[in-house]
Amino acid sequence: MLPCRYWIVGPGRLGLSIGALLGERGVASEIVVVGRSPGAPDHPLFELSLTRYTRNLERPLRDGRLLITVPDGAIGQVAEELAGLGRAERGAVALHFSGALSAEALSPLARAGYATGSLHPLSTVADVEFGAERLRGAFFGFEGEASAREAALAIVAAADGRLLDLHAANKTRYHAACVFASNYVVTCAAVAVQLLASAAEISEAEATRALRPLWEGAVTNLAALGLPEALTGPISRGDVVTVQRHLSELEPPIDELYAELALRALDVSREQGLAPEVAAEIESAIRLSESGGPR
Repeated sequence: MLPCRYWIVGPGRLGLSIGALLGERGVASEIVVVGRSPGAPDHPLFELSLTRYTRNLERPLRDGRLLITVPDGAIGQVAEELAGLGRAERGAVALHFSGALSAEALSPLARAGYATGSLHPLSTVADVEFGAERLRGAFFGFEGEASAREAALAIVAAADGRLLDLHAANKTRYHAACVFASNYVVTCAAVAVQLLASAAEISEAEATRALRPLWEGAVTNLAALGLPEALTGPISRGDVVTVQRHLSELEPPIDELYAELALRALDVSREQGLAPEVAAEIESAIRLSESGGPR
């Protein structure tokens, strides 16, 4: 495939990471980054001779690839502004990178003649400098027009990744899965840090260091063993007494969070082969806790 011209609207962590990936892999003949700041961000992408920065929206040229990496709430406005620049050139494609929104968010561009779609990496880009590395080997969720899929595939290929084809009706459910896999893992980690810091009378920084082997071990087990085998802990081994003690010690609202997660862990434990009578006893203890009964 011949290199393409790319216009990236939104020089945030993801936009710069995508740009760096395309530049490094030689699949871009030109990369135009559009932002609001007077000057380009300090990023290795702008060390490439094929990259330039502008504050002005531009209509992509023939066969151009328009990548919209702004926050979800701004996608519609950007699409309207770009559509206002005139009809799309032949072969022009527009992709946004929201995990929650469908290609419908780009309807103004579709009406202007762009092939539209959404492309979302199943990876976290928390560091702008090394974001391109986080995208390598990732899965990407795509939803949109068939004519936009080729442009999406070129980006996924540059990342040595894999494409997941999605239906628009399933996009929100897809994004919820990503939130559980990433954001809520961090949220549970924050709860664990607070609990350990309080129990051991240490700083949250030290609690974070102490818990790190548990997080890393859980990820390693998931990668090596998969589900349901990766689950460990008191519910997995049928330790109802420990579960009851946890529920009696924790205070609202953490006890409610624990109970809900415990029920989900019980489902996984049943898949592991937990004895039905033990599973029933654990579930009874959790339900009793939820109802406000004696613990």
